[in-house]
Formats: sequence, structure tokens, C-alpha cells
Amino acid sequence: MHSKTIATHNGNIHILEVDAPVESKQLPVVFVHGMACSADIWDAQLAYAARTRRAIAIDLRGHGTSTPPADDDYSPVACATDLLAVLKVLKLDQIVLVGHSYGACVVLAAAAAKPHAIAQLILVDPPIDCTQFPPEVYEAEIAPVQAALATEDWRSTLENSFRGALTGGTSATHDQILARLAATPKAALLGTSRGLFAFKAVEALDRYLATPGAQAHAILAPSNNFPFSLHVLRPTLTITTLPDTGHWLMLDAPELFAGAIETCLAVV
Repeated sequence: MHSKTIATHNGNIHILEVDAPVESKQLPVVFVHGMACSADIWDAQLAYAARTRRAIAIDLRGHGTSTPPADDDYSPVACATDLLAVLKVLKLDQIVLVGHSYGACVVLAAAAAKPHAIAQLILVDPPIDCTQFPPEVYEAEIAPVQAALATEDWRSTLENSFRGALTGGTSATHDQILARLAATPKAALLGTSRGLFAFKAVEALDRYLATPGAQAHAILAPSNNFPFSLHVLRPTLTITTLPDTGHWLMLDAPELFAGAIETCLAVV
């Protein structure tokens, strides 16, 4: 596995990369982590993917060893700009793009901006689209969370949210994710939180799928079945649900998850 730092006009983006087998003609796959994580969360998946193709994982801006943005812009569109800049430097004209949680928003933004470069989009337990909430539901469920994040209790608010998302997962995943959360800078946590609430995921998915040949699939934890889940809002989005997993299903069941990814990759 190689570690690289790629300079973009917004700062340095760190990546992990594994080479494809010499004889491989398969499309490269690029993995994008979620909030409070980094590229190394995909270590097991990079190893699985490298058996057949080139595989890359990136640290989002302000995560891992990537440069924090000077303007504190952690929005999915801004992160997607970094991602597309990395693809350009690596001369990757067409890829399979995998994004988990907040990373699913980032890959949706990238796919909407440059759909012909994305042969397939794999959304790993993507978050709900808060922009689809009726105003009264938004005020009742989202506004209080936003208000709490603006107080001194912001970290406990996020921790409670993470603990809820960890339900159904393993104790090892629970400990690892809470440790990652504690180690993530405040600016990155609050910036990605703001970006999540404002991101129009359904609109980005629709824009990508309007492109001829576009393919998208979601790999879900059993708990991801809310009225504003992406696959509920867009029932044509095909899904695979992995039993006995929480939100970080690639950690809870790495082999099962790798099998689901391989099934998706088999069609491109």
C-alpha cells in the first residue's frame, strides 16, 4: 500500500493506494470515508479490491493528514472539488466511486458534477436528505440539533448521534469510532455537520442518473429505513442490506461487505 500527498489549489489531499494486478483491465475503485474518519478505515477493502483492480482511498479535507480548508468549507461540493482534482492528477478518466455516510454525499456531489467519469456509484449507508423534510418536521427534528451544535454541548450532541448510529454494530467498531470522533478537530466535525444538513442528495442523485449508462447502488445497514432515506425517496435505487451491522458496516462485517462490493463491481 502506498501513501501519497497530492497538492490541489485548495491544499494537500492525502491518499492511500494499492496497485492493480499487472494483467488487470478493470476500472479503478476510489473509496471516500465519512465524518470523523480517514482513508485507513478502508484498509481491508483496499486489500480486497486490489486482487482485481487499482484501489484508492482519500482523506477528506481536514481529516487524516489532508489540509484543513482555510475558509472552513467542508461542504460535500467543496470536498468533491478536492476529489475531482485528485482524479485529474492521477489521470483517472473513469472510475467506480464508493462513499460512506458523509462520503456518500461527497461522491454524489462529484458524480453530479462529472457524471461521465463515474461508471458506477456505490453509496454505503448514505444519510437521509434533510432538505426533503417538510418545514414543520425540519423545525421539530433538525433545527434543535443545529442549535445544540452551536452551544458548548456540541461534542456531546455529536457523540449521542454517533452512539445511535453504532447500534447494531460490534463492540470493536463502537470503540474505534468513538475514539476517531474524539480525535477529530472541532472545525471538521461542525463543518461536515453543516454540510450534511444543507446537502441536496436526491437532486445530486437525479442529476447523475440522468446521464446515459449511469449506475448507482446502495449498501445499507438494517436501520437505514427512514422516510427520508435516499432509497426510500428514490425507490429505483437498488440496494443490498447487510444483516447484523451498524452504520460502519465495513468495519462490522468486512468480508460480507467486500462480497457486496464485488457483486457491484462485477457489472462494470
